[in-house]
Amino acid sequence: MIPIPKYPEFRPIQLEDRQRFEGIFKAMQPEISEYNFTNLFMFRHVHEYRISELNGNIAILAKSYSGRHYFLPPLGENMVPETIDAMIEHLKCQGCDQKVAIASREFIDKYIKDSTKYAFEYDEDNADYVYSASDLATLPGRKFHDKKNFLNRFLKSYPNHEYRRLTAELIPQAKELVVRWCQEKCSLEVPSTVGETEATLYALDNMDNLSSIGGTVLVNGKVEALAIGEPLNDHTAVVHVEKANSEFSGLYQFMASEFIAQEFKGYEFVNREQDLGEPNLRKSKLSYNPVKMVEKYTIRPKN
Repeated sequence: MIPIPKYPEFRPIQLEDRQRFEGIFKAMQPEISEYNFTNLFMFRHVHEYRISELNGNIAILAKSYSGRHYFLPPLGENMVPETIDAMIEHLKCQGCDQKVAIASREFIDKYIKDSTKYAFEYDEDNADYVYSASDLATLPGRKFHDKKNFLNRFLKSYPNHEYRRLTAELIPQAKELVVRWCQEKCSLEVPSTVGETEATLYALDNMDNLSSIGGTVLVNGKVEALAIGEPLNDHTAVVHVEKANSEFSGLYQFMASEFIAQEFKGYEFVNREQDLGEPNLRKSKLSYNPVKMVEKYTIRPKN
């Protein structure tokens, strides 16, 4: 493994860091979607993730879609309050917004709740949506009636369809689908759409080196839907990417259902990440009846 430089030196996250991070996250059993090597790696350029060793912990410096720098909570349990102090001081010295973001409720309760230095606030836009895996796979009952109707409409309208796990030979078609999706959906006014597209293409270029599983739906022999996901913890899978050609009514519903049914049968929950405050995405994620939200918090100095 490539050494991590000691603070105040930083370097980008690299593929060679996979074993290190996956070991950390396996021990953590995280619920937050960002605590996953694939997520950090595929967004390494978008969020400019850079790492440093600070007090025996891993400090991750990041940049938001709005261009503002922040730290993720430190990975490790050594001198955590002092590490947070150093993170905040670093941001202050760089003239940046002084905040540590994407903190779990557990982290807040352990290190921040009773702090005299720091306040915290709930970040609704970044909360992860968590669903019953069996519900997503089968779409049962009245609460999924509309989703089931769309799925059945797809099955009836497009009998020449096939679900296939993503393989190297399908990646060029998958990338073409992502580009087509971006041509329709991407907007500079919503920078996350552009960033997500870049991250998805980057993940597809590196699938052989990541722990993710990809799923595709072919219609008339052409890839028209794509999903990428993997285990997040022992009970929860995380879905990083869901893309589909919107010209095929019901394809999104089929892809969402079939990917979980085929690839994550042994998992109780599915984390489908956040909505970033985008109204249409929030409406869509709520329509699948999440069983819980994974809360995330932002930490700032009280003064």
